[in-house]
Amino acid sequence: MQTFTHMKNLGRLFFLSLMVVLPISLMSQEVWTLQRCLEHAREKNIGLKQVQLRVDEARLGFHQAWAQMLPTANLSSDFSENYGLSFDPNSLTLQNDNYSTFFTGASANMLVFGGLQRYHTLRGAISNREAAKYDFQQALDDLYLNVADLYLQTVFAQERAQIADQQLRLLQAQCDRTKLLYENGALNKGEWLMLEAQRSSQEIQRVRANNALALAKLALSQAMDLPSPDIQIDTTETLALLRALPAKSAAALSPDQLFQAAQGSRPGLLAAEARVTAGRQSLWASRGSYLPSISAGARINTVYSELRKQNPLDPNSAPIPFLDQVRLNNSQTLSMSLSVPIFNGLGVRTAVQRAKLNMIGAELALTQERQTLRNTVYRAWADAQAAEKTLEANQKNAEALRLSYSYIQTRFEVQAANAFEMNDATTKLFNAETELAIAKFDALFKHLVLEFYQGQRIIK
Repeated sequence: MQTFTHMKNLGRLFFLSLMVVLPISLMSQEVWTLQRCLEHAREKNIGLKQVQLRVDEARLGFHQAWAQMLPTANLSSDFSENYGLSFDPNSLTLQNDNYSTFFTGASANMLVFGGLQRYHTLRGAISNREAAKYDFQQALDDLYLNVADLYLQTVFAQERAQIADQQLRLLQAQCDRTKLLYENGALNKGEWLMLEAQRSSQEIQRVRANNALALAKLALSQAMDLPSPDIQIDTTETLALLRALPAKSAAALSPDQLFQAAQGSRPGLLAAEARVTAGRQSLWASRGSYLPSISAGARINTVYSELRKQNPLDPNSAPIPFLDQVRLNNSQTLSMSLSVPIFNGLGVRTAVQRAKLNMIGAELALTQERQTLRNTVYRAWADAQAAEKTLEANQKNAEALRLSYSYIQTRFEVQAANAFEMNDATTKLFNAETELAIAKFDALFKHLVLEFYQGQRIIK
């Protein structure tokens, strides 16, 4: 019986292990495209969710400012059980008796004129809501750029690992051929050992490339909040972008044209402009406190008391019924009030000065944001041009070294070139292929950044 229970517990443990491991295994088998990575990051990123909370808070502020434009209405009621000496609201006299009273009323108030404070507050809330939306878009753009960068780094690391593996296979084939030639006496032992040393060095390069790929996948999975870094990357989309890269040029737009396009599309700048508008509205709202305010109100009240008798001269007479008293004792009031500010401890003046400072701060932030955007755009344009030239130079260098490697390999096969020349050609070709891959992905990312500043989105 104990053996059966033990086996049953082991079965439950095995089932729970499958429940934990299986989703991670399925996720690791999923192929991730760039679009899928961006969508997943948007769903899971905590920082983006925090920015969304600020958007929701700004929306609540707008709703509250809009509701302040409406009249207010309230109901009130009060039930009292009185003992001993008390004031009777019905007869307006002091009574020394035990009795019940009930009071109820309704009131409505409306601000007719308040220096347009509520209007400007509403306009400011609208601008703050727009600024919060732009902040969210800016955070989303930053997230997209970061994930796209990490994705391209992962694809590059994957391609670099493939290059290292391919070079290792070529060296292994050369070492096998050189070993046969050495065993047959056609080559000396030094040349064979030199290629063996090169093969060992290339194994180290492959290990480093695989480690770099693992670290790149880890960084990408952490940016997307994935439980496992063992993810498969679909390079089809990225390789298509790389093939289309030669048709693009950073010189298609001048830096000034790119900056003009960025000014109308960058959320950070638009958010700063919205905050300047909100600051201006806040200043006007605070100035409204200098002006008089006019309010209108209406009120209806009624009261019930057990002391109000049907026959006031007979103490034993029954009280007037509740509904009859509610109808007979009701009163209506209409009011109009005027408030003129004269001196309030410099509170209004201080609020106006503070609003001015806030508006000046918002204007300075806008100027700084515009200058930062201009510098960033010019730098991005220069980086894209430099990346283009670097890519072109690496393409020419790699092509030349491929021809050189093919020539040396042919000569080595007929023993017209020694192992040192073959080793040197292999090393140069591997380095050239690696540098070319770096240049390709760097140029692609720089072009994605330029397209971002032109208002284009990675997710269509």
